[in-house]
Amino acid sequence: MSNTIRFLAQKSQSEITREWDQIAPIRDSQIGAHADPSFSEVLEPWILRHLGSARSILDVGCGTGRLTARLRERASTVVGIDPSSASVEIARRHDSSGSYEVSTVEEWAASKSDSRFDIVVANMVLMDTLHLDDVCASIARIAQKGRVVATITHPAFWPIYWGYSQAAGFNYSEELVVEAPFKTSALEYTLNATHIHRPLDMYLETFRRNGIRITRLEELRGPEPAASFPFPRFIGIVAEVDEAQ
Repeated sequence: MSNTIRFLAQKSQSEITREWDQIAPIRDSQIGAHADPSFSEVLEPWILRHLGSARSILDVGCGTGRLTARLRERASTVVGIDPSSASVEIARRHDSSGSYEVSTVEEWAASKSDSRFDIVVANMVLMDTLHLDDVCASIARIAQKGRVVATITHPAFWPIYWGYSQAAGFNYSEELVVEAPFKTSALEYTLNATHIHRPLDMYLETFRRNGIRITRLEELRGPEPAASFPFPRFIGIVAEVDEAQ
């Protein structure tokens, strides 16, 4: 394992947000130039294919709004939220007619208790959240009797792709805060980002506990040839949300 990858006992939301404030300009330029095939060829198309019909969409962890702008082609009301103010500023700049707010989904659900959306999109977000149960509870409240369309890194194979699966201290079955240089299949940023490794059954149980019923779970390969990485790197999830009891 590279000594730039660290397993941490804890990290604060503000620290993670500051990481994304730094990453945001480079990330936006890369996506805007269609230079991240994982996003443009795998993740975004999968999300758009599985949206179905909707009047309203909340894009949780919208980043710089590149996907959010595409979602506005599918619904009359689309709001993007992200705790990174730098990301939201960029989103507002290149999508001036869109609606973006600086907020976590927990803050949004608490401050707008009557807010409901047909679909909540969470593209590559859930593995970056410190408190998965709180996030899922908030999503379920917002998408009550609606749907969730989400993508995450594949818990079984992402540690192999990222290079820490054989590291001392790694245990697939345990939740683990991982800090490492952020990279995509096309670019290494030399800026740190943090994600939380969780086994797949932890995601499934947290969804179930919060009334989010998975109707489709699909393993998604990255854009690279199978010879270079033969395993799926992402998971796509579509779920229905029960009515609150």
